[in-house]
Amino acid sequence: MKKIPTMFTRDESKLGHPVTDEWKPECLWVREGEGVPTVKMDGTNVKVENGQLFKRQKPKERDYDDAAYVACDRANPADRWAWEAFDAASTLAVGSVRTPPGDGIYELIGPKIQGNPQQHAAHTLIRVVPWSPRVAIVAAPERTFAGLRNYLEAHPIEGVVFHHPDGRMAKIKRRDFGLKWPVGVSS
Repeated sequence: MKKIPTMFTRDESKLGHPVTDEWKPECLWVREGEGVPTVKMDGTNVKVENGQLFKRQKPKERDYDDAAYVACDRANPADRWAWEAFDAASTLAVGSVRTPPGDGIYELIGPKIQGNPQQHAAHTLIRVVPWSPRVAIVAAPERTFAGLRNYLEAHPIEGVVFHHPDGRMAKIKRRDFGLKWPVGVSS
């Protein structure tokens, strides 16, 4: 999966590489009002394909476009929480056979993932591609630099991902603006 582009260009000369108010040309469709905004969950990227569970392999520093998925292994303690969420998302079918969640890209969230900023009680898979109505934003942010920054300041979420009907996506995260998580919420 290709990295979802950030909507604004970055100031590479500053610590943390904050965004500037200049839109990236490939993301102008967001500014024009196209696409559905969804919550960007702060978790771990996993994929289900043909009933198999994969995790995103950590890429080299800032080289996310070359990231790959590797199969999760039930014997690997590092994959424990992913399997817990996968098993919980599987449904019982005829004869007590479990059917895995549908193919797609998911965010693994829960008590042992990224500090659990969403405060989930159990390890859970949230489908993000194709996007799930479960992560849709009801009160959409204003599609300007200031509007998106203000929205993220006011809401304890990692960021916003816009999904275009043709499959394109664009994102913005609170840390892109240099915003910290609210007190009592950690990432």
